Amino acid sequence: MYGLAKSQLQFWCKLHEHHGEKGLEDIAVKSYTADEKLEIIRYYQASGLSLIDTCAIFMVASFSTLFQWVVKFEQIGYQGLVDKRGDHLKKKKTPKRMAKTKVVPGIKDSMTDLERLTIENEYLRAEVAYLKKLEALAQSKQVKKKKP
Repeated sequence: MYGLAKSQLQFWCKLHEHHGEKGLEDIAVKSYTADEKLEIIRYYQASGLSLIDTCAIFMVASFSTLFQWVVKFEQIGYQGLVDKRGDHLKKKKTPKRMAKTKVVPGIKDSMTDLERLTIENEYLRAEVAYLKKLEALAQSKQVKKKKP
């Protein structure tokens, strides 16, 4: 009927039956914990109700979702209900490129922060000056190569 599955229409009717108009407005896809899934599965198995009825009572957005939970629970047990999506993202990642920590000569543990920063600043200024001279030398060599 108009591209709508009969089971979907039945589900909407059951939602309305159990929750009124609010049931049709508030149905949304949400995440369930393994404990919540287990509670819904146990209710489904104990009550003898259909997947559609059980989903309507607990406002599970799709009865195929409940069916998948039941299959996983029967095959794997409780662990099958645990949502593992995103676990690989939660593991500690090592940065692909780690910043080098520079050891600045002349800094000692007994120094104050101001003394350490002063020495580090002098070191960095000298490093920048060295790199500028190195760059100038490289450029002058290129210019000499270009002249016939």
